[in-house]
Amino acid sequence: MFYVNSLILKPGKKITDLKQLKQKRNDYFVAIGNADELIGMKSEIDFHYIHGAIELIDLDSDQILLDVDAWDLVDQLWGYLLDVMEQVVKTGEGETLFPDQPVKLSIQSISKDWVLYRLQANDKVEAVLPKKAFLEALLDGAEMFFQTMTECFKEQCDYQYELNQIHTLRGILNQ
Repeated sequence: MFYVNSLILKPGKKITDLKQLKQKRNDYFVAIGNADELIGMKSEIDFHYIHGAIELIDLDSDQILLDVDAWDLVDQLWGYLLDVMEQVVKTGEGETLFPDQPVKLSIQSISKDWVLYRLQANDKVEAVLPKKAFLEALLDGAEMFFQTMTECFKEQCDYQYELNQIHTLRGILNQ
């Protein structure tokens, strides 16, 4: 099982210390599930540069796969992750660089049922994960992010392409 959560950086917050960022995560970010607080920030969000983070934890091993240290342009990052997942289901491997940070993420099929996940950032993360459960968890997280953003900010956001991509990937995974 996996924990996947998207976070939006609160307008006006500057990230200067990653250690402090982890310790005071809620001072910096709003969880995507907190629609009321997101809507309250609507007039202050720059919808061309939506800074945020994705939290991704393998709950079976308690391994942190991705966290606030790798904050970036979160809507673009989710789009990049969808492209990586598409590459994985079509060719067996995919990788991306983060939009605005020196971070590389790759996912490689190592068998029919398993993938090797790698994150190269300040610290390297590697994990062998159950392929279908992992990709489905990522798709769930991406869908929640894009649907919530669309519902909260209809006039500012158009994520129909990404939502269609999620639907297509789900169909491929469930074949």
